[in-house]
Amino acid sequence: MEDSVAEMYWRKRASEEAIENMERRHQHGRGICTVFILDTSESMRGEGFGQLKEAFHNIINEYKRLGFDDNVAVIGFGDEVKFLHYYSNNYDSIERCLDHIECKGSSPMEAGLLLSRSCISLGGGHSTLVGSLSIRARVVVISDGHPTDMSSSLEKSETSNESDTFNRILRLVEAQGRWNPFTFIPVGTKPNYHLLGTLAIAARGGRMLSLDEARQCARFSLHVRRADHLITQFPERCITESVVRRHISSMETPFRPFIHHNEEDVSYVCEIINEKEVYSRDDDIEEDNDDLYIERYTTMPCAGTRVRRGPDWLWGNQDSHGVGTITGHSIRGWLHVEWDTGRRYNYRHGYNGVFEAYDLLVSDEPRFLENQNIAVGCLVRKGPDWQWGDQNGSDDSIGTVYRVQKSGVVYVRWPNGNKSNYRFGHKNKYDLILCDPNDSNLVMTWRVQNEMGCGKIL
Repeated sequence: MEDSVAEMYWRKRASEEAIENMERRHQHGRGICTVFILDTSESMRGEGFGQLKEAFHNIINEYKRLGFDDNVAVIGFGDEVKFLHYYSNNYDSIERCLDHIECKGSSPMEAGLLLSRSCISLGGGHSTLVGSLSIRARVVVISDGHPTDMSSSLEKSETSNESDTFNRILRLVEAQGRWNPFTFIPVGTKPNYHLLGTLAIAARGGRMLSLDEARQCARFSLHVRRADHLITQFPERCITESVVRRHISSMETPFRPFIHHNEEDVSYVCEIINEKEVYSRDDDIEEDNDDLYIERYTTMPCAGTRVRRGPDWLWGNQDSHGVGTITGHSIRGWLHVEWDTGRRYNYRHGYNGVFEAYDLLVSDEPRFLENQNIAVGCLVRKGPDWQWGDQNGSDDSIGTVYRVQKSGVVYVRWPNGNKSNYRFGHKNKYDLILCDPNDSNLVMTWRVQNEMGCGKIL
């Protein structure tokens, strides 16, 4: 009951603060809106708050340097949950908003998120068109990842990912993250990477940045402009990492000659291009979430790759000690996996910007069906109704199913890197046939083709 009352209170406060932000439109710039939600609780005292201030000052200084007229609002959550600065492009004033903050009290992240609705969904901020991309207001959370119940004044040292508090925060991020991208920056001596990473994955276009990468929050405007330029220039072409790198190197003058790029910039431009549906002008977001099936990183295993639990496994019996299939890439360092039991989860694989971990190992075990016509992980070849030319690469190419729809449509990744959807029962048509996983010669061919072809992202 207390939680419901607290939620109603903060939703009401958000509506009031949205009006306050709207009345201050005279101090707004015309660029992208970003609200920073900063943890000022007792657990951040000392090194944690020092890292938070370092990250925040680096970000604001980058805003100053780039000069894109972006808007920044700041909310603190701790002993008090309140605006430290309303939307503005006065970066000197914004930078000073932490000067007299003292870390104390509990850590009501949920209240901070509810209050941020005044900046992202109640009219306090605005969306910005950058060419073909529509950039809605963004949220950046800097915290040690140890939130407490917003109706309690007590600070806890740890927060369980199974707690009611966490689940309410997760639902908030999932709901608002369908429209507004979230970024999480872990700080402190013992940040809860797992909790913050889970929240980042829950939002479309979500990401987690290290302290060293914090300034990328301010460089987002630059990355969006570069991404739009490439999308416009190559509307029908696959834009690879090498294309982005060459293009950025030649684009110093169209923006500002003193803005240099590095590999981080290349990576973030690639992410925006691969996530361009997140920035669509169309307000209709399909319930069937295509984000789960996108390949974003050449350094991570491709969709269709078979996997088992790896050396850093933390996830109990989620895999039933069996085999699964990668269906796509989440944020950097995280993969979407569907186990042969039908369960779907996200797992760490590689460097995520903060630390390196491997929950999975690549496996060469084919999928065996149990009372199904077809399933994720099955091996297929072109079938009797095939009409797609050499999309599969060659007549003997063996693809892996990474997505199955109830309509009789399945999605396949071929060894040459091509991915597409095909009929498997849709209107009684079969573009594919199943391969027998008991055929040792066929399985060997599949393994060889995977070794030669996987890793391409087209």
